[in-house]
Amino acid sequence: MKEACRYRAESVAYEFKKTEELQRLAREFFGRSGSYQESDLFSLLKTMQQLDPKLSRTWFFRGTTDSLRLLERNSTVFRKMKLSGAELDYMHTLLDSINNYHFSGTYNEDGNTYWTTVEAIEPTASRHALFGFDILLTDLHSYFAEFNGRVSSYVFIVNEQGILLSHPDEKLLGTSPLPKEELDSIKEVLKTKSELEMMVHSAFLSSQVFRVYYPLLIGNEKWVIAVNVPQYGNKEILDEFHRYTAMIAVITVVIFAILLFFAQHKWRKEYRLRRKIERESLELHLQQLKNQINPHFLFNSLNSLSVLIGSDSVLAREFVLKLSKVYRYLLETRNESLSTVKEEIEFTRQYYFLQKIRFGEQLDLMIEVSPDSADAKIPSISLQMLVENAIKHNQVTIQNPLHIKIYTRGDWLFVENNYQPRVESSEESMGVGFERIRAIYEFYSHEKFVCSCQNGCYVCQLPLLRNR
Repeated sequence: MKEACRYRAESVAYEFKKTEELQRLAREFFGRSGSYQESDLFSLLKTMQQLDPKLSRTWFFRGTTDSLRLLERNSTVFRKMKLSGAELDYMHTLLDSINNYHFSGTYNEDGNTYWTTVEAIEPTASRHALFGFDILLTDLHSYFAEFNGRVSSYVFIVNEQGILLSHPDEKLLGTSPLPKEELDSIKEVLKTKSELEMMVHSAFLSSQVFRVYYPLLIGNEKWVIAVNVPQYGNKEILDEFHRYTAMIAVITVVIFAILLFFAQHKWRKEYRLRRKIERESLELHLQQLKNQINPHFLFNSLNSLSVLIGSDSVLAREFVLKLSKVYRYLLETRNESLSTVKEEIEFTRQYYFLQKIRFGEQLDLMIEVSPDSADAKIPSISLQMLVENAIKHNQVTIQNPLHIKIYTRGDWLFVENNYQPRVESSEESMGVGFERIRAIYEFYSHEKFVCSCQNGCYVCQLPLLRNR
C-alpha cells in the first residue's frame, strides 16, 4: 500500500516538475534571443501549452510597454491586455524584486483562483521582460480527474498557507478548510521534509482513510501532497476481487480448451474428408491409366501372337502364357495404388518378353536393382508404363536399337533409355501417364517424380516409398 501511495505522489509531483522544466527551457530560449518577435512569442507559448495540457494560459510582458500578451488555451491569437497604472507598478515591482528570476503563487481573478509561475528574462535595461504560466485550479482538478482515472485512492495538494490547490471536491479549491490538527501535520512535514503516515477520518469520504503526506518543493513554494486510501472493507473487497479474478481465469481457460477441442475435432474431420477425396481421385486417375493401357497393349500383343502362330507354335504357346500372367497381374492390382519393386520388376520382365518377341534385337532391357529395394513400393504398373513409353516414343530399329536400363541408387529407382525420339511421337500423350504417377507421389511422399534428358539419355526417377 505504501509503495502505491508513493507512486501516486511521485506521479503528481512529476506533473509540476514538468511545468518547471518547460519554463526553464523557455527562459533559456528568451535569454539567447536578442529580440522577441511576435511570431516567435506565439509559437513558443503555444508549444508550451501543447506540451503541458494543465496550462490554462500563458503570457508575456515586456517592461518597456504597458500591455501584456495573453494566450488562452485553444486560442489561435494573442489577447493584448492594456495594464492600468497600479498593474504596471506591480509588474515593475515584480521585475525588481524577483529572486533567481522565478516567482510562483496563487491569485484570484474574477472569482477564479489561479496558480501562477513567473520567470524574469535577464531584468536589465536592454531586456526587461516577464513571462508566466497560469493554471486555473478547476482546470487542474479536471486534468487530474482524467489523468488518474478509476483508482481506489484520492489525492489533494495543499500549499504552505493551507490553501487547497487540488482536491476531488471542486468546491474546496482555493480555500483553506483544513482543521488545525491537520495544518499542524502539514507544517511538521514541511519542517522535517519527510513523509508522514497516519489513520484519519476523511470528511470527503465520511470514513477512515490511510493518509500519507509527502513534501514537495515547487520553485520557491512549499507544498504537501496527501494520498488517501479508503479503509472500509479493503481486505474484503481485495479478497472478493481475487476470487472473481480466479473464477474468470478458470472459466476463460475452460472455454478456450473447449473451443480448441472442437476446432481440432472439426479440423481433423475436414482433413480426413479431404484426404479421402484426394485418395479417391488418385485411385480414379490410376484406374483410368490402367484402362488406357489395357486395350492398346492387348491390340499389339494379339498382332504379335498372330504372326507367331504361323511361324513358331512353341513360342506362340509361351507368348500366350506370358500374356495371361501379364493380364492376371493387371487384374490383381486394379484396386491397388502401390506395388512392391519386386512385383513391378517381375511384371516388367513379362511385358518385356512380349515386346522382345515383337522387336527382337532392336530392343534391349537391363535390370540392376539392389535386393534391399525389393520391398520398397512404387506406383502400380509405373515401370511397365515407362518402358512402354520408351518403346512408343523412340525409334526401335536395327540401325537405332533401343536400350532400356532399370537400376536403383539409394532411395531412388531409375528408368533410363537412349534418347532417339520418333518424328511422329506425341509429347502430350506421353504426359498423360506421367501426370498420374506425379499425382500418386504427391499424395504419398514429399519427394517428386522427375523426368529429364541427360547426356543423350531420357531418365525417369521414381522415389522409393518405404514403410508403406
